Amino acid sequence: MPTIEMIILAKSKKLGGKCIAGLRTDGGGWVRPVAPNPDGTLFPQHFTLTNGSPTEVLDVVRIEVKEPRPEPYQPENWVITDKKWKLISRPGSEEHQSIIWSNIVTGPTLLGNQSDRIHIRKFEDQPAEASLALIMPSKIEWTIGIDIKGHRQTRAVFKLKGTTYDLAVTDEAWKRHLGKLSKGSHPVKSGEKFLLTISLGEPFNKYCYKLVSSVLQME
Repeated sequence: MPTIEMIILAKSKKLGGKCIAGLRTDGGGWVRPVAPNPDGTLFPQHFTLTNGSPTEVLDVVRIEVKEPRPEPYQPENWVITDKKWKLISRPGSEEHQSIIWSNIVTGPTLLGNQSDRIHIRKFEDQPAEASLALIMPSKIEWTIGIDIKGHRQTRAVFKLKGTTYDLAVTDEAWKRHLGKLSKGSHPVKSGEKFLLTISLGEPFNKYCYKLVSSVLQME
């Protein structure tokens, strides 16, 4: 079976498990490992490493894959085997950092348009070119509110070359980090910078929504 070495840049909630994605170290772009189950959701048995620890953002790992399984809205999907993932580096080297920086998207377009969502009808004629992107936005603020199910919701409001985006955050670790914030808007401090991984979610009410699947605070 072929293997893929990748820098983990997204680990977010998906149904009862996780969605994980990253950049290949060979320059091949984004990869989203998916389980061989119908919805591709990853569970601990899938992403626990050979050393017994869970996969974390910025890990460099080697995974064995069976075959590509692209969806019209997620072309980067690859089905994994049941072989344990191997940790190569934690965190990555300067070479890995250069791969990250070279893949930052400057905008204003983000994953095909300047909206927070894409209608699934668009993918019937033309599959998505990408469903993952790295950005370093300006004027970011965190907003705390309530979603349609009555649960606490964390969102990121930011600008990308003048275009304003308002996206839900699915990075569980970052949501816990902001857990003490009250409802409302909370601008970041002057000088703080963040690297965000944006992912196009699966269809919901005929739309694929853009999500902040990972938040990395830059030093």
